[in-house]
Amino acid sequence: MARETMKAWTHSKMGLPSKVLTLDILPVPAVTTPTQVRVKISHCALNPGPSILMQLLPFLFRASKAIPELDFSGTIKEVGANVPVERDLAVGTEVFGSVPLGQHVKKTSGALAEYIVVDCAAVVKKPSGQSLEQVAGLGVAGCTALDLIKAAKLKAGDSVLVNGASGGIGHLVMQMCRAKVGDTGKVVAICSSSNLGWVKELGADEVVDYTKRSPVQSYLADAYDLSRFNAVIDAAGIQAIFSHCPDYLAEGKPYVTVGPRQPNYTVLGMLSTIGLMAKNFLWSRFLGGVPRPYVQVASAESLDGLQELAQMVEDGKLKVHVGAKFKMAEALQAYDRSLRGHAQGKIVVEIGE
Repeated sequence: MARETMKAWTHSKMGLPSKVLTLDILPVPAVTTPTQVRVKISHCALNPGPSILMQLLPFLFRASKAIPELDFSGTIKEVGANVPVERDLAVGTEVFGSVPLGQHVKKTSGALAEYIVVDCAAVVKKPSGQSLEQVAGLGVAGCTALDLIKAAKLKAGDSVLVNGASGGIGHLVMQMCRAKVGDTGKVVAICSSSNLGWVKELGADEVVDYTKRSPVQSYLADAYDLSRFNAVIDAAGIQAIFSHCPDYLAEGKPYVTVGPRQPNYTVLGMLSTIGLMAKNFLWSRFLGGVPRPYVQVASAESLDGLQELAQMVEDGKLKVHVGAKFKMAEALQAYDRSLRGHAQGKIVVEIGE
């Protein structure tokens, strides 16, 4: 009997999505271990990391044909014999999750496809508070946001500045900050004028429009010199905001970031970014370095993180903003939108019909 097939976007060489991706027909992946589940994907959310891998990781180190992307939502179609009963993952259960990075690199395994097989630890049940379209964007971005918040060590009554507040990670960070600092704290967001309204609705007490307050670090120095923040969380990786943060970040308080933004997805761009990271970590304040703790977060999905995110959604404390949605056949347009930057929440590709 012929093996069932599926549609998937694939590539067999490095490069820009528009240059290397092809809509392909592949066999539907099979459950091969007793703790795996097979999911029919309904939505896939784009993240910067897989785009970096697509453009920079040689195929010497990864499987070919490669399917891009990590984060997904969908419906379970097959359950391994040893999936723990307490996980409540049965055929027909709606879930969201993220493909583990090792599996993604070493196998033909990615979320921009009609089916995925992962270990049961890579998925959790969809919370009732949001749609499959929305929860597809929770995996990597949500776990990163959780780690940023934990690194910032916020408490009730603190003030926090969030840069990149309208992005895929930043808009989740905004909501978590609001919950952490409470009604007595202050959350200040940095974003562009086109996003001011909905970012304000996420819990910002003040919103700084960087397009009208340029250079934004000078505005922050003037506006917050006398009421400096207990933490800065940079979900966009703008080096100038770190370099000038002593003007608005209290002494000894952390600058927490996803890392410097890459100027481009090239080897030279990556080397430039690594150089900035090393400088930020290692350059002593006695030699002119920035006199504030620099904390960089590099996160991957985890079962604990996914479960925590699901509970936050269930409790009404977190929601995903889908800023752009594309059909599966329009995936290249979705990448074009993603690579232009300045995202509004998450970019999602609808896989299911």
